[in-house]
Amino acid sequence: MMSSLVYITLILISVLIISLLGLYAFALYVRVREKDAQQKKSANTLSRELAKRQVDAENSIRVIASALIQGQVSLTEGAIRISKLSLFLGERLQGSSQYQIFSKLAEDVAHIPILENWKKLSKLEKTNFEQEKKFIEENLRDSILSSAQKIVDFHLKNTGDKSPLFHQVGKK
Repeated sequence: MMSSLVYITLILISVLIISLLGLYAFALYVRVREKDAQQKKSANTLSRELAKRQVDAENSIRVIASALIQGQVSLTEGAIRISKLSLFLGERLQGSSQYQIFSKLAEDVAHIPILENWKKLSKLEKTNFEQEKKFIEENLRDSILSSAQKIVDFHLKNTGDKSPLFHQVGKK
């Protein structure tokens, strides 16, 4: 009689241990599912943010390209800005030929000092750098303007958005 009571007790303890382990496994399963759901949510949020940044970069590039065409910004300034903004477009568009020329101009003038370093230059050094920049811009002008026009045309073709990028202020 004693031995059957021991067996029943051992069986009950075994069932209890197995039940506790099953409960623990279920709790781990729920935790993993929650973590997966959180990661998917984070990935979706990041994906939406990246897409928004890409759209913002595309719009900014379009505005700068239009300003280049209209002569409202220097070739160097426009090229540097478009080159930097194209980094947000991803490899698909960033490496395309219409963006490479902007990167080339930006690289060609990268050694020219700016801001505080520009202010520290002598008048002769500034003149030499300005002449060098002008020479580089002249050599790339047609390619830059052609690429800028392609960007504007590409946007127009894909969106049909003909709204003006700039509005005249104070003139009627």
